[in-house]
Amino acid sequence: MDNIESLNAGWADPDAPVAEDYRCGTVALLGRPNVGKSTLMNRIVGAKVAIVTPKPQTTRHRILGIHTDEHSQMVFVDTPGIHKGDKQLNRNMVRVAYAAAEEADVLVIMQDLSKPMDHATSTLIKGFADGRLKQPRLHVLNKVDQMTHAALLPRLAEVQRLDPDAAAYIPLSARKGVQVDALLKEITRLLPEAPPVYAADWFTDQSQRQLAAEYVREQVFLAMQQEIPFQTAVEIEAFGEDETGMSIEAAILVGSERHKPMLIGKGGERMKDIGTKARKGLQDLFDCPVDLRLWVRVQPDWFDNPGRLQDLGLDG
Repeated sequence: MDNIESLNAGWADPDAPVAEDYRCGTVALLGRPNVGKSTLMNRIVGAKVAIVTPKPQTTRHRILGIHTDEHSQMVFVDTPGIHKGDKQLNRNMVRVAYAAAEEADVLVIMQDLSKPMDHATSTLIKGFADGRLKQPRLHVLNKVDQMTHAALLPRLAEVQRLDPDAAAYIPLSARKGVQVDALLKEITRLLPEAPPVYAADWFTDQSQRQLAAEYVREQVFLAMQQEIPFQTAVEIEAFGEDETGMSIEAAILVGSERHKPMLIGKGGERMKDIGTKARKGLQDLFDCPVDLRLWVRVQPDWFDNPGRLQDLGLDG
């Protein structure tokens, strides 16, 4: 049975032949929340390794996606959206984003063309352009399919004004794949010459347990609509695999007793819908039957508790 952990089973063979000018390095995807970083990484990698929802702060930790071809290996780091927040989880998420930027070989700074350039976005751009980080910067202007050429030109000019020393400015559509090849070409040019780090068939460093938790959390976020998705998390409590498939038991954490019935829904319908959709996504991902069992657990203020955040792998 094929699965993520058996496919991602080893590092690159140091004796495997590679081109003399082969390039390999890390690429940090950076930007405000909901600008399309996860959508772009999934598009490039060719697999859903990062969950995507319309909710702010969907991505909470560093997620690796690996793209390998005959010329280069790009190790993308999808980061939480850079934002302000007063909870420990918010601070941890932003720290993860800036740590990824400091460690990367190339910075890809994204923005959403469907929204006006706001103060927070311009401040972020100027912050990365201030010279403290020496890595080359690429600016990605996402959702170009939703903008006319005439409207695009002033936006491009504004980004160039804010960061005149960037390596390139690339309008694209992460969802439709428009101009993504142009971005990959620019990234390849900027990566250092080095052999691949990961085996050619790797596409993420996440374990099956991590992916299962993220797929469930995605459906929680989608189901909750405007209702407190930030105060939910998913913890895998049991994970088994045999010749018949996988069995997964997961607790959905909520921050308040009043949130529990909201998540369960009338007659348990919302919870049932979350489980059904998450199970289908996991079965498609792992290519095997999945027995998924979910329940809700109240843990007040888990998102502001450093010890609990460490347990959940969200300590930054």
